[in-house]
Amino acid sequence: MLSLFRSAIALVLFLVTQQYCAAQTRPPARQLIAELGCASCHVDLNIENNFKNLIPNLSHAGLRYNPAYLFEYLQRPSKVRRHLGRSRMPDFHFSEKEALALTLFLETQKDETRDLPPSPAELFAPLDERQRITSKENFRAIVSDSLICASCHTFEGNGDTSAVDLATFGYRFQGDWLKKFLIAPAAFDVPTEIMPALFYNLSPDQKRFIALMPQPAESINRLVEYLFSLAAEKRVRLERDFAKAKTANPDATVETGRKIFLSQNCLACHQHDTIQQWRTDAAPELRAEGIRVQKEWLTVFLKTPKPIRPFGFHPGSGSRMPGFKLTEDEAGIISGFLIEQKHGANILSQAFKPKKLSAFSMNKAKTLLEEKLACLGCHRLGETGGSIGPDLSNVGSRLQSAFVFNVIKNPRAMLPHAIMPQVPMPPKTIELIANFLLQANNQPSDSPYLSLVENPITLFDEGIQPQGAYQKYCAPCHGEAGDGKGYNARFLPKMPAIHADATYMSTRPDDTLFDGVFSGGAILNKSHFMPPWGRSLSNSEIDQLVKYIRELCKCQGPEWARDN
Repeated sequence: MLSLFRSAIALVLFLVTQQYCAAQTRPPARQLIAELGCASCHVDLNIENNFKNLIPNLSHAGLRYNPAYLFEYLQRPSKVRRHLGRSRMPDFHFSEKEALALTLFLETQKDETRDLPPSPAELFAPLDERQRITSKENFRAIVSDSLICASCHTFEGNGDTSAVDLATFGYRFQGDWLKKFLIAPAAFDVPTEIMPALFYNLSPDQKRFIALMPQPAESINRLVEYLFSLAAEKRVRLERDFAKAKTANPDATVETGRKIFLSQNCLACHQHDTIQQWRTDAAPELRAEGIRVQKEWLTVFLKTPKPIRPFGFHPGSGSRMPGFKLTEDEAGIISGFLIEQKHGANILSQAFKPKKLSAFSMNKAKTLLEEKLACLGCHRLGETGGSIGPDLSNVGSRLQSAFVFNVIKNPRAMLPHAIMPQVPMPPKTIELIANFLLQANNQPSDSPYLSLVENPITLFDEGIQPQGAYQKYCAPCHGEAGDGKGYNARFLPKMPAIHADATYMSTRPDDTLFDGVFSGGAILNKSHFMPPWGRSLSNSEIDQLVKYIRELCKCQGPEWARDN
């Protein structure tokens, strides 16, 4: 029996090695991007990842994991599975409150593994003292001589590094789940070439388990008992911290955790049997990165990502660019690849040539931005402005000059994936603003991501109109329910209109609402930070938005303005 197990393990290691040797035939940049899963969010890269079928299915995360461990891990992720090349769980910069909400949600995910016969009853019988393992020598007798776990797993610095360190099992997992996993690893999305069945096999009719060794249930019980005894002290500490966090953060709820789970696009890498991705285009397209950003900035950003859009690529979603703790070489390989991606270079206007502005022109541009144009309703400049789009304070070091000019001139052509509206400006004004931004010497705010618990996450459905359009374009300021409590509202010098206020909205004719959406707030003598959407939305779409606003306020305009 022992020689059979050793042969099986040797075959397993050979197959795993062959899998990754084959993958290494890709060009280095594409292989690294595949292993990290970048294209799981940046789908336009069209590079399939190597690991989706090899990492945990989160349908049964609540049965699988010790929630106290998840709570700590989400705040400080580290590489666990060593058989996945350079793949690793990235850091989403979760605060204690955010990690708690996500953990509470994952704790509710308890879909049972399907299509398996009942587990052997003796597997869950309590161990008597005679059966308990009391020494490392006995443990090694089970691990090394009988199951040869150390052929793949590390334990106390010994063994192989192909699989997860055995010393972590007792605080990471729940005991009953671990026992079921050891009965049938393949039922938990672990390919047999990674973790073979060592204790039981399924019968040909799939209705019962067949023992592969004498007293397999007792061996599993003893093994799990010992692994949990090793981790007892850490498990107690994790559970104490988890309980303390739940008491301190009552506003971290399961529902908020569900929205975080969707907004951070967890399903781009993990599988789930009953929950679908909110959307596949969860992050910016990168196929034109080579005509947008400076390579030096990109390399630094990839090593240490900082918020560009503080509450989501899709405004209000709260999505984040996670950190992968890239090495200098890894960041250089990826940035070099992305800088070569120049889709759409032919539409760049070649007429723009950056020039140094006089002090008068610099002051004029600054005044236009602060007092006339809508840009700072979404963008921050120095200490002023919104938190929807990127901070404009470091444009010169981040973006290429031709791109800056063209994105102001025609944002939809340059950024088809973004909501940035086209603000009507004379050509000379576009040149003035572009030159100003490229040489303005404002210090970036370096602000953290906005809290996913303290700000309302909006996961809009563009297929549901006009509600989807309202949530996409209006909700960041006006609030998803039109209550004026959108996450960006507090960054504006004037509070946005409350569309749910029937008293106020009944004084505004439909034509006035249309004009405000089409041309922006300035035309109504309201805040110029309200942008014009007339070149982003059709007249009929704006008409539908006006009707939706009427639904929010449950009111009509003044009687004299109604079309009777």
